[in-house]
Amino acid sequence: MKQNIQDHITFCANMLPRVSRTFAPTIRMLPKKLFLPVTVAYLLCRIADTVEDEPSLSKEEKQKYLALYADMFSNTGLLKDFSLGVEKVPEHSQDVYLMKNLDRVMEVFQSFTPEVQRLIGIWVVEMVMGMKKFAQAKGRGKFQFLKSMKDLDEYTYYVAGTVGHLLTALFAHFSRNITPAVVQRLEKFSSSFGKGLQMVNIIRDINADLKRGQSYIPDEILRKYNLTRKSIYASENREQAERMFNELIEMAIGHLDNALAYILTIPKEETRIRLFCLLPMFWAMQTLRIIQQNTLALLRLDSIKISRRTIRIEFLKALILAFSNRLTIHHYQKIRRNFTVQPAIG
Repeated sequence: MKQNIQDHITFCANMLPRVSRTFAPTIRMLPKKLFLPVTVAYLLCRIADTVEDEPSLSKEEKQKYLALYADMFSNTGLLKDFSLGVEKVPEHSQDVYLMKNLDRVMEVFQSFTPEVQRLIGIWVVEMVMGMKKFAQAKGRGKFQFLKSMKDLDEYTYYVAGTVGHLLTALFAHFSRNITPAVVQRLEKFSSSFGKGLQMVNIIRDINADLKRGQSYIPDEILRKYNLTRKSIYASENREQAERMFNELIEMAIGHLDNALAYILTIPKEETRIRLFCLLPMFWAMQTLRIIQQNTLALLRLDSIKISRRTIRIEFLKALILAFSNRLTIHHYQKIRRNFTVQPAIG
């Protein structure tokens, strides 16, 4: 017996906090009409990310399944081929469980209007094709590390900048307040909104990624500081490693400056959308602050996380700041003054 669409909607809503402790609470803040489209869009992106990260798949398998996944949005008959292909992946996480239930997510996706399907599909396909290009495989001699800073910029565009564009498209579709003129300005900053958050993840998770045989720190910046992915751990290289991390932090803050401009462009009437965007930006800035205060801790820990107290404080502040551009800028600059990077706003 075919399951009711409401069952699939419930499945998507229940899976969201299982695969994202960060974005689940912020997505719930969105206006009701945006909650389900953004939830489904997030889950579709997460499934692509699961294929990219899955250690049991070879580089060739990842590229094959990502190509199938992208083509599925124009030919739904390929959903079965994709599902059969990833069936062999061991079910070792909630992410894999979600991936193996793609059909349920697609049922909800296909219940949207053709225009909403198009807006989501365009950017998920763009993301997936970029992931296909940068796919890595576990195993000696099979790594495909990023070569240049240009590669890093391109990679962060595909895996996160596309999300900024996807959100802008959905915000504009569902909000009368986000006019074509507002969209035109938002588009200037859409990529940076996603890239900034992704850069924080790359910096924060460098040690955990290296343990998994992955690295998103380009060869170019390692050479600049006479480092390798192994020598950054050597005590005699502490100064160079810290300088390298500071350059990456500066790059992330540059994108987050643009993320702030993105949020300030969203009309104040769209308080829930502004809240949804404010929280991850402030949490990212606080994460970078902790990292720069003790950069070398990155090389001893799998990840650096802000405290639950900081998360709660930023949440409460965002509830007030969402109504005021002036107060939002003031709070952002207050956090930013903790960094050695020179202010670029206000």
